[in-house]
Amino acid sequence: MHVLLVGAQEYPMYAPAWARGLRELGIKVTVFDWTESLSRGVVGRLERRFLFGPGINRAKRKLLEIADDVRADVVLLYAVPVLDIATIKHLSSWAWVTGYHNDDPFGQHRSNPSLKAWRTLIPYFQSHHVFRSKNVVDYHKCGVDLVKELQHFYLPWIHRPVVLKGPEKACYANDIVFVGHAELDSRMSYLDALVSNGLQVKVYGGTKYWQRYLPSKLKNVFGNIVPVYADEYTKTIAGSKISLAFFSRANHDDYTTRVFEIPAIGGFLMCERTSVMQDLYKEDSEVVMFSSREELTEKCRWYLKNDDKRIEIANAGRARCISSGYDVVSRMKQWVSDIEAWSHKTYDD
Repeated sequence: MHVLLVGAQEYPMYAPAWARGLRELGIKVTVFDWTESLSRGVVGRLERRFLFGPGINRAKRKLLEIADDVRADVVLLYAVPVLDIATIKHLSSWAWVTGYHNDDPFGQHRSNPSLKAWRTLIPYFQSHHVFRSKNVVDYHKCGVDLVKELQHFYLPWIHRPVVLKGPEKACYANDIVFVGHAELDSRMSYLDALVSNGLQVKVYGGTKYWQRYLPSKLKNVFGNIVPVYADEYTKTIAGSKISLAFFSRANHDDYTTRVFEIPAIGGFLMCERTSVMQDLYKEDSEVVMFSSREELTEKCRWYLKNDDKRIEIANAGRARCISSGYDVVSRMKQWVSDIEAWSHKTYDD
């Protein structure tokens, strides 16, 4: 199988992770980053936002040039908004064209131009994989038969245990940490509950949205919130006693990428309780869950005082991640199996 993977290469946990995971399975992968065709500076930012301009046209032309040149068996369009129906039909004339989007095109941000564009194109793909089970139904309603959920993953080359020593150990030491984006959902109430009860919490994430959404009374508590990536992220989780995970209401999420990354690093995961999470892990044995401010606060207090039990659960959570195949290579095995089954059945028919 030869795969042409079309997707932005900015964040290692998204399209680049798929490319590496597929290559580790022996799949030939050609990557096209459509964002490199965008204009520079302000014009490029406007093109990305409104999907209009010379850079958008360049991206379409370049995609067709590369696709016509490599003639891959499968064209994987990873959250690519700069397409049109004619382009997908052209690609489908010789390749299996499949899509993936980690955001919910039918969620709270459905009016975003990129998600509107994606929704328009959904019926013209031959198959799709989606981040959350809810979207399987949404895509079926768009007229697509071949849709499966493909849960996210951790990256073994980044999300792994690290031993912090000396000044580095002190630098990354936290009682409770949350790494993630800001959103006006339950996470604000949960963070407020922890702070109001005198617990020490450190927050990391995109500065812009935390400044916009964080309640005024918490801004002085958390100070300047900044993102952490790659090794910095791993060390932050490894150095913290409790790592929190909240699920996006805007995306209708009942799990998130953090629930694989944190245990894989060897961190102690404290997350919102959902049926999906209870399927992924044994509650109170491999991770700990909560459904209210009071439950979160009480459990954080208890586990901060009980190091042995906390470490035992963190170790069991990591073992579950490995044994259940929550890594990117295992997920790509599922993807390859699905594509082969779908394409063979379609072509045989």
